[in-house]
Amino acid sequence: MSAYPLDFVSLSDICTGLMIAASYATPQNFTGEVVHGYKAPKALMAKEPSLAICKVQSKAMGLGYKLKIFDAYRPAKAVAFFQEWALRPEINPHLKERYYPSFSRKELFDQGYIAKQSSHSRGSAVDLTLVDASSGKELDMGSDFDYFDTISNTDSSKITEDQRKNRKILKMLMEAEGFQNYSQEWWHFSFKAEPFPGQYFDFDVE
Repeated sequence: MSAYPLDFVSLSDICTGLMIAASYATPQNFTGEVVHGYKAPKALMAKEPSLAICKVQSKAMGLGYKLKIFDAYRPAKAVAFFQEWALRPEINPHLKERYYPSFSRKELFDQGYIAKQSSHSRGSAVDLTLVDASSGKELDMGSDFDYFDTISNTDSSKITEDQRKNRKILKMLMEAEGFQNYSQEWWHFSFKAEPFPGQYFDFDVE
């Protein structure tokens, strides 16, 4: 097991059966680039919320699901990279259409979809979804991870009843272990009893 600062751990080292997407460690994300600070396809968190994620995973498996982690700890340099990216000219209409069709890059901050300081950098937040344990297929949540639009609001009226049910299952599982959902993003949860409030870390994900 790798040694990380301040008892941070890799989720896949301590939780059985997790799927790690690690979107920002690849170009398969809304920026179209590997995000600064992501040097390996890993998901790190502070130890206490990591143990809570393991409990969520265990309960999810009892229901026939697994957790798929898109992002967890996010270095402060990655947040700065997002801000720098937002100031660049729009040069990739395909990515804009896929991830933020209704907004300019700058408006993603104004609308609250990307933060200038992130709870991810405190090691207490996670972006995730549920997958079917037998097929490995993601449950239909009505929008993809990092699709920045009102349909991604957890209680959006634009989704079907089945999609709403899937979101509620994820929210129920996470809330039972001390996480709170961010209402604009069905995938984003923060551990309420965070161990490092007010701190923003900047070590790399590796």
